[in-house]
Amino acid sequence: MKSNGKHATATLKDVAREAGITPAAVSMILNGRGKFKEATVAKVRRIVERLSYVPNASAYRLVKQQTNLIGLLVPSMVEPFTIEVLRGVEEALKGSGYNLVIYSTAGNNEREEEKIYRNIARGKQVDGLVVQLFDHTEKRTKVYASYQLPCAVIEADIKTIDSVSVDNVRGAFEATEYLIKLGRRRILFPYASSSTVMSERLEGHLAALKKYKLPVRDDLLIKVLYETEEKFNFNEGVKLIEELLKKVKEQSMPMVDALFCANGDEVATGAVRALLQHGFRVPADVAVIGFDDQPIARIALPALSTVRQPIRQMGRAAVEFLMRRLQYPSQKPQSLRVAPELILRETA
Repeated sequence: MKSNGKHATATLKDVAREAGITPAAVSMILNGRGKFKEATVAKVRRIVERLSYVPNASAYRLVKQQTNLIGLLVPSMVEPFTIEVLRGVEEALKGSGYNLVIYSTAGNNEREEEKIYRNIARGKQVDGLVVQLFDHTEKRTKVYASYQLPCAVIEADIKTIDSVSVDNVRGAFEATEYLIKLGRRRILFPYASSSTVMSERLEGHLAALKKYKLPVRDDLLIKVLYETEEKFNFNEGVKLIEELLKKVKEQSMPMVDALFCANGDEVATGAVRALLQHGFRVPADVAVIGFDDQPIARIALPALSTVRQPIRQMGRAAVEFLMRRLQYPSQKPQSLRVAPELILRETA
């Protein structure tokens, strides 16, 4: 080790030279591999401490083709759902030695999502990726499966990729069934017509109507085209009720006695506010149930009844799947479908 009058950084070769062994042997000792005499191991550790040797992590990762980074690809950074996913991912990564990198498509833009994913995969920017899907299509699935980048997806049940999802059919069925048992018969159901997740919730809603022999009325199924999850907001709930009351007045349509906002708690709380402003009693006149159990559901007045998704658990599970994938690349894809829970508060 040459100093040239300045502080010099010790190298692996310096440690090996003083220990009288090869650099490869020093590397194995420092990484806990191989079988060496205790005296040799102790000697190497003393030399490392005396020389203040620090292994070159960047070089090590380069050789191993590892970044020690896990990516999280989300449609939006401001949605409560995404924030809960992030918390779960962070909890699962704690103590793992991996750092987190977040990528956002700034909306449900399939083309942008695929572009970002390809760049991540081709550039080997991360060792693995967790993807929160607003919606999933066969094309998206093929894109994720076409690269060697280990990947786990949230909000989608995909057989060819590690995936974590909630039982949307069950959640919607139980919410609708509860409203029916309350004696409600005109249940308004707004949903995003282009979303796979919403299609599953519609399936559950219709199954409950069928079980209790209630007719499926087109005027109670409101199809809404949402380009991004950011449109699932408070103002959309207000708008929903304003348009409903306009139809009731202009078309002499009977008023609904229940509202199941499967498109989220923010929409539901906006709808509750609009109903109250127009003189309706919630839940006496109109019962309201949301979906997700976001923080707004608990602090709203009245507090919102909703279908709880264990979002943070889903984030943790996705990371656990990804960690196993990194350790066992050839294992079969795993899938987990978690159960939702109907949370009853003041609106139903």
